[in-house]
Amino acid sequence: MSTDHLKAISIAQLKTGMYVTKLDISWLDSPFLSHSRLIRQAEDIESLRAAGVKKLVIDVHKGGAPEAGEEKPPLVVPATLAKNAPHIVEPVIGPSKAAISCVKADFAEEMAAAVQLRGEIKKAVENVQRAFEAEAAVQVTGLLPLVDATLESLARNDQALMSLVHLSRKSQKIADHVFGSFCLVLNLALVCKVTERDREELALAALLHEAGWAQLPTNLLGKRTLYTSNELKLVRQHTSIGDRILARSELPALTRRLVMEHHELLDGSGYPRGLKGAELHPLGQLLSVVDTYEERVHQLCDEPGLIPTNALRSLYLDAERGVFSPEVVAAFIGMLGIYPTNTLVLLNTGEKALVKQHEPSAPLLPQILVVTDATGHPIQPPLDVDLRNQTGTPKRAIECALDPHADHHSRHLPSLEDLFDA
Repeated sequence: MSTDHLKAISIAQLKTGMYVTKLDISWLDSPFLSHSRLIRQAEDIESLRAAGVKKLVIDVHKGGAPEAGEEKPPLVVPATLAKNAPHIVEPVIGPSKAAISCVKADFAEEMAAAVQLRGEIKKAVENVQRAFEAEAAVQVTGLLPLVDATLESLARNDQALMSLVHLSRKSQKIADHVFGSFCLVLNLALVCKVTERDREELALAALLHEAGWAQLPTNLLGKRTLYTSNELKLVRQHTSIGDRILARSELPALTRRLVMEHHELLDGSGYPRGLKGAELHPLGQLLSVVDTYEERVHQLCDEPGLIPTNALRSLYLDAERGVFSPEVVAAFIGMLGIYPTNTLVLLNTGEKALVKQHEPSAPLLPQILVVTDATGHPIQPPLDVDLRNQTGTPKRAIECALDPHADHHSRHLPSLEDLFDA
């Protein structure tokens, strides 16, 4: 999986006709809606310079290339991560070690492998939870192969695992929540160029971060009414309980710290210690953002579940308020797309479709499977449409995301897993 077409350049090297794929500023500070765009006029370059862009990445397959011999600066990375912990960022462009050995897989092929991997991860998590209930030590070495297998799946086709994360909004068991958090945070770690060692310790934290729930009443999971003050106190003890349980296992210090901090927030409004800003480990923001998203989508606590698009919007608003790192939230939204995989959407034609895959450079134009016609009747087999490359009429476009649980006509529509016989 070559990345020779991606070139890192300085703003001084940027010229019209080049295709930009990454900037060294948050998309919240960008003068453009998307970081991926063709530079058509000199005014675009001046807008980027005025926004504070100093380094960027271009795709020479989609636009012009820098002149031979020009210096290539290192890969642009999220500013918060780079400033607070330079050692966690790889200073080179290129895929992960797992990605280097993998060939890009077809979505349907990878879906079958992803379903099997999901079963293995959930089984391992359930075994870990039983150990936590008995307050026994966990053999971490048995979890490491899951990290490698997940990285390999993400490298082959990350959309398959992402679709499984978004399969349901029902109240989830811990194993389902941990599976989703684990896959999401590993993918986000790749996007943010976290080093291999720190990525492994972050992945372990994602697998173990809900250890404390093993000692709490199960009726508090997925509660459909607001927690009472006493219930909220209990729930907020799960990080400290988890740390006490994990002390019996041989874990990296960073893993335990991330577990302890996964509910701490940048503005100091989190728990258990109300840490803020530089007091927090930068990698904790990756786990915190992912865990919050997963909880909101899968209704793990006492608030109603959100459809993925609305959960991403809520994270964006939180980042604006200083709750989360804008750079991490931007990277997360860029990774999932405006309409994450398996999202049910309404088209301008009146048809309904499932989002199959998305291309980061075109967040509003994913590949979709049209599953009903304009009257609501199922289409068999579903119509595979790439919104970026449409021929003929009508030209389909997404109007909005739908909540399949709120619309009784949509409750029995298939998921991507169903459609691919996984």
